[in-house]
Amino acid sequence: MALRIQDLRRDQKLTLDRLAKLTGLSKGTVVALEQGKANPSIAILCRLAAAFSLSVADLLNEAPSTAPDHPIQRSVSRTLWTSAKGSRAQLHTSTSGRTMFELWSWVLMPGDVFAADAHSPATRELVSVTQGSLKVTVGSHKIILNAGECARLVTDQTHSYAAASDVSAQFSMAVLKRGGQRAPVPSSLAARSPLAVSQDLADR
Repeated sequence: MALRIQDLRRDQKLTLDRLAKLTGLSKGTVVALEQGKANPSIAILCRLAAAFSLSVADLLNEAPSTAPDHPIQRSVSRTLWTSAKGSRAQLHTSTSGRTMFELWSWVLMPGDVFAADAHSPATRELVSVTQGSLKVTVGSHKIILNAGECARLVTDQTHSYAAASDVSAQFSMAVLKRGGQRAPVPSSLAARSPLAVSQDLADR
């Protein structure tokens, strides 16, 4: 991963200072990542991928990305986060380019919380809970989703997920984000709720 970050930065002619600015990381953290002295979290991987206009999957892929010559491409799932209690986050597949679409599945055990930094501006997430209850926090807004419920999130601000009952929370997540430098949320939008709940209509 260290050489991958270094090669991408040099290929895109980015200085250490510029990459630090694009990702919102300190220059020291970028240097540590390139030297293999720090292991990037999911949040840092997302920041790096956005800065390089890549998906997280492409960032992790050591082979150069090429244009597909077939309308179907097989993807390999990667587990990018685990906890001592057994929680895990798996990235199943994604698109590439400046606009990225990713498909994840999550298991959060009772007592575990996954906290994430702000993503790039206007990042959207679609969450569908299949088991247990999930507490979602985006900025100052909170909601609990039960099995069969879904939500649309705007995650260009700090957010977190936690199991909200005594059983594991299992959910799928689709993420749509655009590469480039992250920016603060405009004050005119800050008061709007980033959570929009939609009930599963399958039984209608």
